[in-house]
Amino acid sequence: MTTIIGIQGPDYALVCSDSRISTMDDGGFASQITTLGTNSAKIAENNKYLLGAAGDMRAINILHHAFVPPSLPVATNGKKLDNFITTKFVPALRDCFEKQGYATSPESESATHMAQHESTILVVVSGTIYVVDGDYSWTSDINGRYAMGTGSSYALGALQVLCSSKIMTVAQAKKNALKAIAVASKYDPYTGAPFHCYVQERY
Repeated sequence: MTTIIGIQGPDYALVCSDSRISTMDDGGFASQITTLGTNSAKIAENNKYLLGAAGDMRAINILHHAFVPPSLPVATNGKKLDNFITTKFVPALRDCFEKQGYATSPESESATHMAQHESTILVVVSGTIYVVDGDYSWTSDINGRYAMGTGSSYALGALQVLCSSKIMTVAQAKKNALKAIAVASKYDPYTGAPFHCYVQERY
């Protein structure tokens, strides 16, 4: 019930999110539409991180108010940053989710991994984008274009058309991200304005 977009620039990362939350009834239909306030946006500015979640509102709450991400060592980029995400960040996220009761028990019939949760997490640190899936595995895309949530297909298609150049200024990236998320909101009933953009430069 979300659209979150990420654009990886040469020395920055830009993320853009919508503000619509849909409450689903037992039949899978939206029974209520809510517009989030700025204090509970789908992107949390937490320490030196930008953290977004597509999935459960509970994950967004935790990222805003309970998660204390590990401090990044100075000048950590490339393989060192990948290692940090794997060995420091992901275990800290898992530990927080489990302490907050936001995890699927490995004994549950629905569990397919020893540790999992019900959302997709977008992580930006040192101007670099990672996507952490429900089993705590992470990925990054060589094309530098990301979209998560119910409107992701529309948004990613729009980004493909709009971002003809791999190298964009921050202003160009923001303009394209806002156009792409507007396209998603036109076709995905679970995506809606206002839209919020965040930029983090590499450090």
